[in-house]
Parts: sequence; structure tokens; C-alpha cells
Amino acid sequence: MNAMTPPPLASGNYASTRVEETIAISPNAFLPWYIHEPIENFMKGTLVAPPITGTEPLPGPDWGEAGAARKIFFKDGTTSLERIVETDFPRSYKYQPWAYTSPVRFLSGHAVSTMSALPDGAGTRIVWDYGFHAKNGLAYGPLALFVRYDWARNLKNALVILKKHLETHGTAKRIHEA
Repeated sequence: MNAMTPPPLASGNYASTRVEETIAISPNAFLPWYIHEPIENFMKGTLVAPPITGTEPLPGPDWGEAGAARKIFFKDGTTSLERIVETDFPRSYKYQPWAYTSPVRFLSGHAVSTMSALPDGAGTRIVWDYGFHAKNGLAYGPLALFVRYDWARNLKNALVILKKHLETHGTAKRIHEA
């Protein structure tokens, strides 16, 4: 298997986290806006996880469609690849990051994540499930600590940025346009 081909999704051994945020916009509006929001506008990193600085589309379907893939660039010079596994717009989509060049590559060969936009009163409850697949039993412990304490913070911080923007500007503008 070459690096451009994602590994098959594993059935277990994921170090996982879930973050949630309620946003005062329509659930039908969130994912169609979110899927095309430049990821560097809200994935600002932590002390351990570097910020994302940009993406580059890979050959295949357009971003937002199942099978679409892109390369992710991080501030520290590392990269990863990411593909959309399946979509159920406007309610959810599932994606798979892999081919990390960062130190996480020693612990995990891929991750799987689902972003869901669920009706919640007059707003939307965003549920972001993210799990890094541990390469083996020895990798699981340190990977679980990273996911629980750092990656979860990275995701939660991203949701706070998205919430602030959407509740102030709605979906008419991108974050960098506000």
C-alpha cells in the first residue's frame, strides 16, 4: 500500500474523544457551511498539536463528497492526508486522517472522525467524535493520554471559534472574511 492509499478502518483499539457544542444556527445550515470552511481558520492547535496552515486537494472527487481527499499542512512542517469516508448531509460526515509525518505516526497509522449536526431546540448540537487507532497495545496508553488531554482541547477550541463566528456572522461569511 502506498502512502496515498488510506489504510482500511480498523474495528477497535481506538483512543477516542468526543467534544460537543451547541450553536444558535439551523442544523441544516451547519455542515454545508462547515465542510467548505478553510480548516486553518479554526484548527489553531495547542502546546502539543501544531496549528493547521493549509490544505491541498488530492486527485478525485471535490472536497465535500465521499472519497474526496486532501493533504493537511501543519505549522511545524509536518503533514497528514485526510479523506471523506461517507456523508449524510446535512446531519453528518465521516472522515479518515492518515499518513502522518508528525510523531503521532509512531503511535497511530490512522484516525476516524465523525462530525454530526443535531437539532437542539432552535439551534444545533455539534458532536465531534474522533479516534486515533493505536498501532499496538504499547502505543494505546500514550496515545490515549494525548487524545484525552491535548487533542480533545484542540477540537474543543475549534468548536469555540466556529460557535463565536457563526453566532456573530451566520453562514454568510467565512471566518477570514469577518
